[in-house]
Amino acid sequence: MGISMKNVLLTGATGFLGSHILESLIEHGYAPIILLRSSSDTWRIEHLKSKCEIFFLDELTDVPLIFEKYNVDSIVNTATDYGRERSLSTILNTNLLLPLRLIEEGVKNGVKLFINTDSFFAKEQFNQKYLSNYTTSKKILAVTLEGVAGQLPIANVRLEHVFGESDSETKFVTAILKQVLQNKQEVFLSEGTQKRDFIYVKDVASAFITLLSTRENLTGYNEFEAGIGESITVKEFINIMGDISGTKSQLLFGAVKRHEGEIEDSFANNKDLLKLGWTPKYSVNEALYNMIQKERKRFIDGK
Repeated sequence: MGISMKNVLLTGATGFLGSHILESLIEHGYAPIILLRSSSDTWRIEHLKSKCEIFFLDELTDVPLIFEKYNVDSIVNTATDYGRERSLSTILNTNLLLPLRLIEEGVKNGVKLFINTDSFFAKEQFNQKYLSNYTTSKKILAVTLEGVAGQLPIANVRLEHVFGESDSETKFVTAILKQVLQNKQEVFLSEGTQKRDFIYVKDVASAFITLLSTRENLTGYNEFEAGIGESITVKEFINIMGDISGTKSQLLFGAVKRHEGEIEDSFANNKDLLKLGWTPKYSVNEALYNMIQKERKRFIDGK
């Protein structure tokens, strides 16, 4: 049987970004094959599980079995361990060893494209301590990907500050939004002068679809920066959130200290994605409006 251009192997499908990419893959007629651990929490994708193939992978030694069972055309790697209270070996297992094993088997089995999810934290110009183990693992992987790109085209996607519905409640935007929607009397924040390129998760998912649909144009190692292309202060972003939500909370900027080593400003140079035909469709205001409508159900209505 020949390899179908629609067969996409997706890691991290139960995560925030991965679940949105899975939904977009299905909407665009792809046939996703997702990797799950037997212990995976699938609450984000319960409505999608019947529309994709599921392979349970608890040991890296089982990676070859994926390719024995399925004809995989492309691989999208979103599996990520941020390293909060996790051992370094666990972080490296997810962030480095898993993608490398997938690439090794992918090369043997004729895979046409490997898309990796990276972060602005790992940009070369940023040398900072925040999430250091995570950042280090991502930098090592990026260097390694450059070395294997002669065997398999690689698209390394550096994400700016992605936000949207169904993210973890421990993530900054979602944690603040929950307090705002519940009208917590006081919301404690840093001064919020650091600047970020805030991009809606649905725009990020569409960038991955663009890369898959134009994969025949990609050779060797390619880096793409996924963001709106401009940054605003965290304070401005949170104030927009407060205005759209109509919160009664008091936003106390400067009440807490910033994390040591935080990046002052980051925004995407997204010209290479734009050349492929991708365009971000949502402004920060539009994205926050959509997010608030959906997260209100989760945090207020309990749905």
